[in-house]
Amino acid sequence: MTLEFFPKYEGYDINSQNPQIQIYGHRIYKDQTLFEYLLEFLLVFISPKSEGQKDYLEIKSDGFYFNKIEDETKRLHYYPAPKMGLKRFIFFNRSDQEKRFEIDRYALEHHREHLKQTIQIEGSNYDKDFALDILQDLFYGYTAISGKRSWFAQSLLPLTPEIIFSESIGNKKTRTENLSKEDTFLNIDREFNFSQHMFMARGGEVYYLHVLQGLNKLGNDYRNHLSKKLKEMIISIPQLSALANYIQGEWEEVVDAPVIQQRFHYIDKKMEVIPKDYENVAHYTVEELNNLLSSELDAFEKVELVGNLIAIQIIRMMTYRSTTVLNLKDRQAWIIDLTKNTQGSIRKKAVQGYQQLEENVFRAIYRVYDEEMAKTKKNILQDAAKDTSLLIRKLGKDIGLVIPPTGGSMRMSLNENLVKILVLTLIKPGERLLFTTFLRLCYEHYNIVIGPKEAERHFEDISFLNDFNENEHIFLEILRNSGFLRNLSDATSIVENPFKR
Repeated sequence: MTLEFFPKYEGYDINSQNPQIQIYGHRIYKDQTLFEYLLEFLLVFISPKSEGQKDYLEIKSDGFYFNKIEDETKRLHYYPAPKMGLKRFIFFNRSDQEKRFEIDRYALEHHREHLKQTIQIEGSNYDKDFALDILQDLFYGYTAISGKRSWFAQSLLPLTPEIIFSESIGNKKTRTENLSKEDTFLNIDREFNFSQHMFMARGGEVYYLHVLQGLNKLGNDYRNHLSKKLKEMIISIPQLSALANYIQGEWEEVVDAPVIQQRFHYIDKKMEVIPKDYENVAHYTVEELNNLLSSELDAFEKVELVGNLIAIQIIRMMTYRSTTVLNLKDRQAWIIDLTKNTQGSIRKKAVQGYQQLEENVFRAIYRVYDEEMAKTKKNILQDAAKDTSLLIRKLGKDIGLVIPPTGGSMRMSLNENLVKILVLTLIKPGERLLFTTFLRLCYEHYNIVIGPKEAERHFEDISFLNDFNENEHIFLEILRNSGFLRNLSDATSIVENPFKR
């Protein structure tokens, strides 16, 4: 099959990639966690960017925007700041002992000693080490990803730009054998792998490119407004921003790098490609993201909802792509089961529908797979399953879109959080829609089937439609209990996004 991709980089050989990249973009990967899609997307957004590689000094002040691609043949670059001093200060003392390298302990000690020389504590019996511990605990309280990871692979919630970190991997041999206290602090900070894409595995880059597709369709007004609202979300705690700049700035005083240094002041990262097909749902993606960002919400909640929305939209991108690759007559339905009837027709339809969804997402790779691939790449089909159908299952379960968390009879459902996302993304802040119109939008945007009208529209079969009445009634009650439903009469209800400024 002919593979069309975006952007159309000159010399990019899509056919040399594994089948899941060829079908779904470069790349959506099994090991990327829910929040890392959001963090990587924001990292691209806040960073200076260029078409083709440029001198960092030319573009270092630019950031917080969605670039308009002028020449698709040139590779997109972005230039995040690694900020290893700040990262080490926050995470090192909270990481597992066996994952703390002595060279980083040495660097942190010097950083803290320098910080102690710059702070004053008046009218208190607490010492300066205690004050620094309090600062470290303050930042660590915003942890998004830690687990069993080394300090350099952990992340914070993106509540200020300074704490949105790029991926950095510390090689044990490099940090124990190739570095010593004789090395400069500049070398100690530069000797990380910033291009491995182990955790920030390009899923956020894929999403960023997809948003660009939508903005290309919707124009500059959307581009400017979306940039403004996304920036507002991540500058919500200016005090935290000031503290982060202080801690990293003082570390840069210790390092005293005489000029702008790559892998200390900035990293040069290159974006890959996504299927051109994604553009057919990209305007939905931008409209939904814009509505959510325009809603008046607490910063913590907004960050969480945007992270979940990205997961939903990535699942939509992949399910849409599979139907086009397989040339299916109908779009893949997301049959929502809100009932507790284990023997009902909705349960059966929902289980069958989700099973078909996973099968189609995996089956699409066979359009580019051939036996020669298996000869050159080990476990190619197993890896493809992990990055396609099993990835959708994992993301879906993480946000509650796929239930149950464990066990069989997997199907799609909606919890209160997902219902809130649907309301806040499909309805502009302060506006109202008829309940029937809201159901229609759920179907148009996601192919979500909840009530009998959408079931008939999709399945063209009325033999079981009465069972969907119960489903629709439960959905109404969830909306009502969540404060989104208003009754105009016994027969007419409206759904409202109340989160207006």
